[in-house]
Amino acid sequence: MELCLYTSWFSPFARKAALGLELKGLPYRAVDALKRDFRPQLLELNVRAEVPVLTDGDLAIVNSSDILQYLEWRYPEPALYPAAIEDRVAARALERLADHRFDPIVVDCSYWHWADRSDQPPPGLRAAGQRDLEIVLGRLEAALAPRPKPWPFGAPGILECAWFPNLVAVRPLGFTIDEAKFGAVLGWLAAMRSHPVFAADAKRTAAFLKTSSSGDHERKKLFWSGDRMEWLLARGFHHWLVAEIEAGRAAFPD
Repeated sequence: MELCLYTSWFSPFARKAALGLELKGLPYRAVDALKRDFRPQLLELNVRAEVPVLTDGDLAIVNSSDILQYLEWRYPEPALYPAAIEDRVAARALERLADHRFDPIVVDCSYWHWADRSDQPPPGLRAAGQRDLEIVLGRLEAALAPRPKPWPFGAPGILECAWFPNLVAVRPLGFTIDEAKFGAVLGWLAAMRSHPVFAADAKRTAAFLKTSSSGDHERKKLFWSGDRMEWLLARGFHHWLVAEIEAGRAAFPD
């Protein structure tokens, strides 16, 4: 049976799923499911019209964490999860930290770098982003510092799949990572950058960004859901979001 990943090389969660497939050495077909003309097919696979979706024969799996878990069940070697149960719990907690705390900050502050916009970020957004990124990185640093180097759980796995797509974007977006505060994080990031699977992911995303202005993808309306919207509201930028909705520049899951 053919594995098929409905993806976007710009989506951190879709890249997370692709990294899991590639670390396991599983061949798969990639479909750019966020192209405008693909939306009806994507809705058939996921009623929220979100990527990633993995199909394995007649079985469809949505959500990046569920996809990685499925891959571990269906194709257990090489493992993405640590062997020790305590390490699995720790790795899953750090995966959630990446998905639900780090991702919203990075993505919400990225729109003025790639979307078709003529405005500037709302006042205070970048400062709030830098402050909260440092809080999350502090938690990550505390978790990584006492663990083995370069791979905290012995080999690249779910932790690296979850963190790499957004962590590698922090500095290009204009944020800083203080080496004195976050030495373990930066050493880990350097190890990922030098690993062939993660290096290929970064190269693929860079190539995609060079062609994403062709008109095949939505670049005017921003898609809002879950933690990304929650972070914006929690930091007091609700007026800006309301203005986006009123101007017709916001989209939400079906």
